[in-house]
Amino acid sequence: MNKTLSLLAAAILFVAGPACAQKAVGTAAPAAADSAATATAMRPGLWETTVTVETAGAESRRTIVSRSCYAATDVSDAARVLPRQREPGMKCENRDVKPLAGKASWQVACASADGSLAGPAELTFAATSYAGKADLERKKKGAKAEKVSTTLSGRWVEACK
Repeated sequence: MNKTLSLLAAAILFVAGPACAQKAVGTAAPAAADSAATATAMRPGLWETTVTVETAGAESRRTIVSRSCYAATDVSDAARVLPRQREPGMKCENRDVKPLAGKASWQVACASADGSLAGPAELTFAATSYAGKADLERKKKGAKAEKVSTTLSGRWVEACK
């Protein structure tokens, strides 16, 4: 039985080509498990993302709408489609992305010479929409920390052109 499976795997790798064979040797099972764990339910295509940022106690609210085209390879990896926090004058990144079936969680980390903005975020994916939130804390030098709530939503618009 093992010999049959080995021959079948070799035949698949031969048909797939040498580049695929080099990547797959000895890692076929973990790679499949990793890709299933990181895949989103999102449909490839043009997506519209709406991010609403509210600062507690400051009576400030801003909404940012953007559009992005995602290929099948993008939606197969949650880290590629997570909305990025955008803060004027700060460098922001998503860290510690933890994809689960239909969901993802991560840490938002923004920094500048004057302070930081950081906290946990989560997103739930569907085929034509997603929704989530980030509960962040902004720290400025010499000022009291303030809560910043971010609401994330996305909708599929159409196939990419």
